[in-house]
Formats: sequence, structure tokens, C-alpha cells
Amino acid sequence: MKAVTAAEKPSATKLPHKKKKWTKESIIGLIILLIPLIGYLIFSGFPVVISFIIQFTDMDRFDLGTLQWNNFANFSAVFTDGRFWHSIGITFWLLMTQFVSLFIALIVAALISRDVKGSKIFQILFFVPYICSTIAISVMWMWIFDGSLQADGETRGGVLNSILGTNINWLDNPDNPATLTWAIFISIVWRAPGYGIVMYIAAFKAINPSLHEAAQLDGANGFQRFWHITLPGIAPTTLYLAMAGVAAGMGIFGEATIMAPINWDQVAGRGDMGLTAMYYIYLEGVKAARMPTAAVMSWFMFIITFVPSFLLLRWRNKKEEAL
Repeated sequence: MKAVTAAEKPSATKLPHKKKKWTKESIIGLIILLIPLIGYLIFSGFPVVISFIIQFTDMDRFDLGTLQWNNFANFSAVFTDGRFWHSIGITFWLLMTQFVSLFIALIVAALISRDVKGSKIFQILFFVPYICSTIAISVMWMWIFDGSLQADGETRGGVLNSILGTNINWLDNPDNPATLTWAIFISIVWRAPGYGIVMYIAAFKAINPSLHEAAQLDGANGFQRFWHITLPGIAPTTLYLAMAGVAAGMGIFGEATIMAPINWDQVAGRGDMGLTAMYYIYLEGVKAARMPTAAVMSWFMFIITFVPSFLLLRWRNKKEEAL
């Protein structure tokens, strides 16, 4: 049999490489894609860059043309401002609402995820406060805690006073100004668990039921199954909710502005007990037109929120890699 030489092999025909042309559909798709990107750069990216720059400058109100280097004077002003550190303390106090809400969400979700009669209705009822307006909820709680000073010097009004038979102005209590902070605390705890309940119910359903069946056959009781199977199974959801809760807690603003409106001296409630960090940044940057110091406060809040979250995620990733 005659062998076919390389010269006799049929050569593959090489088709000329054609460059892909821009079609009408691809151009339209690119434009649609660029619209939100350009919007983000203009309305979010550019302000972030400006806020970083003005930290190191003096500025006449909101005029960017008056920027002048001030040798880190804004940082010195912020970190020696006792009112700023007071607002940080109030913020961390109210941040605890997120962990209380997370615990409530876990308990409630564990109870209504048992497919008992009416569980869907309760799930909806618990979720309704979460989707309601923060302002509307804050006004509702303000009416509950409110107490008005009458001509005879008595404090009356408010749903809570009517129920308890007291005459305390919970939002402006001269004897105990901290009742204002507790009022904001309660309003947030009442509203926040709805989202966590829905997330936890979905996480419960994702756990393999055969794990519970095997543990039950081995003699594990309900609490042991919950502790050793359910909690590890919903750990990713718990981590997500905790991190989202921390971000939300550090940014509490709406509840404070409604329940602790500023007076003529720009005091957020008696003793500044309703002054959160975001509230103070608003007063400094918008009301007092001191944008450079407000920018320093904002970046400081970003750092103390981002760094722990970043380290926690890295720790979790390393732990998963080691398994």
C-alpha cells in the first residue's frame, strides 16, 4: 500500500479572518449598559472622590473653588470633638438592636418553620413592619412614647402613658434623658426582625432533612439537633445577616431624626441622647455647612464598618479552606 506523503496530503483551506463588526444590537446593548455605569460614576463615584479630597482642606461652605490645604486640621477637630464621640457611643448602643433582632428572628423562624397551621400568615405579619416606611414607623412610635407638657405643668398624652397610667415624656425626660435612646431602640427592634425571619426560614428548608433523621435515630433530642445540625447549617445566613445588620446599625438615621428632632441649639433630644453618628454628620455637613469635617467623620465610619467585616470574611474563608 502506497504511503501518502506530506506533499500529497490535501491542505486545509484557510478562511480569511473577518473582524467582527459592531451591529446595531450590540451598540444599543453597550449604551444601555453604560447608562447606569455613567450614572453611578457621576452621582456616587465622583462625590466619593470629592469627599476624600476635602478631608485635607478648608472649604467655604459648598464652594469647591475655595479648597485650601489645612495641614490635617479637620482630623484634629473631629477626633477632639466630644460630641462626635458621644454620637459614636449612641450609635454602638443602637447597633445592639441588630443583634437583638437577629436573635428574635432566629427564634421566631424556628417556631413558624414547623409547617404548623397559619405559619404563612404569621410570616407575612412579621415581614410587614420591615417593608413599611421608616418615617411612618418612627412617627407611630413617637405617638406611643410622646408626652405633652400641659399648662398645669403635668405631662400627659402618649399611648404608653395611657396604658401605664404615668405622666412621663419619654422622648424628653429631664429626669432620665436615656429614655429617648431606649424609645429609638424599641422602635428599631420592632421593625428589624422581619427580613431575618424570611431569610432564616429559607435557610432551614435548605438543610438536608436526612441529617435530622439520622441524629434522631441516634437518640439526639430536639435541642441537640438544633444546636449541632441547624445552627451550623444556617451559619452562612447568620453571617450575612450579622454583617448586613452591622452596616444598617452604623447607619441609623431616619428613626433618630424623627424621634429626636433638633431644636434651635441643634441638640438631638435632651442631652443629645438621640444623636447617632449619621445624624451628627448630617448636622455638620448640611446644617452647619462644614463639609470637610463631615467627610472625615464619614470616612471614619466607613473604616470602622468595613475593616471588621473584611477581616471576618477573610477569617471565614481561611477556615473553609482548612476544612
